[in-house]
Amino acid sequence: MQKKLLTVVVAGAFAMPAAALAQVTVFGTIDGGIRNQSKAQVVGGDESNLVVTDGLRTTNRLGFRGSEDLGGGLMANFWMEGQHASDTGATAINTARKSIVGLSKGGMSLDIGRDYTVNFKTQGIYDPMSYTYTGITPAAGTNTAGVRFSNLVTAGFRFGPGGIRVDYTTGGGQNPDGLPGDDTGDGFGINGDFAFGPVTIAAAFSSVEADNIGNGSDTTNVGAAYKMGAFTFRAGWSNTENDATTVETPLWMLGVQYAISPTLNFRFGYYNMETETAGVTGQERKQMIAALDYSLSKRTIAYVAYDRLDLNTGTVNLSGAQSGPLLDGATGISVGIAHSF
Repeated sequence: MQKKLLTVVVAGAFAMPAAALAQVTVFGTIDGGIRNQSKAQVVGGDESNLVVTDGLRTTNRLGFRGSEDLGGGLMANFWMEGQHASDTGATAINTARKSIVGLSKGGMSLDIGRDYTVNFKTQGIYDPMSYTYTGITPAAGTNTAGVRFSNLVTAGFRFGPGGIRVDYTTGGGQNPDGLPGDDTGDGFGINGDFAFGPVTIAAAFSSVEADNIGNGSDTTNVGAAYKMGAFTFRAGWSNTENDATTVETPLWMLGVQYAISPTLNFRFGYYNMETETAGVTGQERKQMIAALDYSLSKRTIAYVAYDRLDLNTGTVNLSGAQSGPLLDGATGISVGIAHSF
């Protein structure tokens, strides 16, 4: 159960009306699990590794979000969120996952700070795993012009069955996630998502200007989700093109979710990503994952997952639970518990 806290501005509090109260929510997730990873490349060959880790299904986080009614339907909003590691107790204190303040009224919103890019929000609609299990399938979040941008302004407008967002970053030397360079230039993005009965379609485009070492990029996302009874089908395509190196990373993904019962949920996802230089295909990476989530309560989920990685050449260095380069045919089995509050 989310904890609701009422806070009052100290100065002049006794003279202020009840409408001045702001509602603050403390929220978070904690995920711990055990994973067996085969074909992990180490000195002298490859072997299977058994590890106790975290963030397999859900990224561990702790945050505060809230809003204040300014009257006339206008709301002041904020969101501060950090990350922690449940397996070691370490806390990522140097960089917030999300830190924004803004205003909203009806379907319109304006936020300023460090936030997710519009491409990332778009891909989340059609990602087969709905951005769960990102500790196992880090292909999710690829081709999103950086998962997050610092120094970002985002404006949104929701209307009926859909909505449009635009974002703009001034760069300012803050390197966004996943992009090279030490002084990223200005960037902008636009996305839209629309629902037509059981079908939701989404698309986005972002462009980042070249930084001081010549790296700029254009990123495109397009995909859809279709709900049919207990099934939900998702599919999409994305691509990032680096202006300086002419390297492209086309990625397509597809999968299905099936609600076996109110407490048991099955997901399957498939990701195919290539690296192309001047139109010539280099490494091709294929990943699949099958997972079962069992709801022990509204807030606690027990899970088990199986995944496999196939490569056409060499090794691939994946972040998260894999913790290092993996060889072709690498497989993983994961079990764990995730709790949210």
